[in-house]
Amino acid sequence: METLNPEGCGVSFYKTMIVNGTEVKETQYPWSVFLALYFRPDVYACGGTIITKRHVLTAAHCLVGNNVRVQRVVISYGSVDRRRGRKVEASRMIIHKDYDPTTDVNDIALLEVKYPFPFGKDVTPICVPMGPVPLVNKDAVVAGWGSFYLGGPGVDFLRHTTVAILPEPVCTSLFGSLGYSDARQYCANKRSKGPCNGDSGGPLMIRNKAGRFQQVGIVSYLIGSCGGDYNPQVYTRISAYTDWLNRALSSSAPYTSLGSPKTYMLRRPPFFIP
Repeated sequence: METLNPEGCGVSFYKTMIVNGTEVKETQYPWSVFLALYFRPDVYACGGTIITKRHVLTAAHCLVGNNVRVQRVVISYGSVDRRRGRKVEASRMIIHKDYDPTTDVNDIALLEVKYPFPFGKDVTPICVPMGPVPLVNKDAVVAGWGSFYLGGPGVDFLRHTTVAILPEPVCTSLFGSLGYSDARQYCANKRSKGPCNGDSGGPLMIRNKAGRFQQVGIVSYLIGSCGGDYNPQVYTRISAYTDWLNRALSSSAPYTSLGSPKTYMLRRPPFFIP
């Protein structure tokens, strides 16, 4: 059975965004993956992260919704250029059973790949927190292949930027009417910076005391126009799902095979790949 935080997790081999972000260097975030999501008749995009040799962490809303059947997920990994990355297909997926598409609470899912990732300098898992992480008023990093502005095209090269985690009362005032949960979500903002179309499912990251990258959140949704002066974003709080992740990695977890007769519907397309 695979376990969380395998040896070597969170190590960036680059030594020295999204919106208004800069391009990431090779091996800087070797856990970041690009997801090509095949729904009939189109293909959409999300981000994700490698957390074990067989598992990718992403957002539930990337995989389930209304009116379009999920057919397959192709994962591009090992390169900041999504076109040059190595490819592997996901064989199974598991979505949090209490995921609520109206509020995006419990917006978390795992993909299991057909063949294990070959860990090395350009393919490394990211660490995840095993307990609460104090983040209010701290900066965190978001990375993704999403567009620079709402409705714009995605990018070929992974980009990153920093965002500031907002206090819980601010998050509740902004998103409370949408069902925001302080216990299960973070919100963040930074002027003219943050995730956009195609960044869903990607990581919100910090460096821990050991100097390793730790994924504390998953890009879920935002209000307003991405890249504007004020565009708060909501992230799934990973520390609230440690038990769920451990159960999901067990051999008895209730995964669903991709391509099975069961129908999954896309509520809101994450991002169209032309």
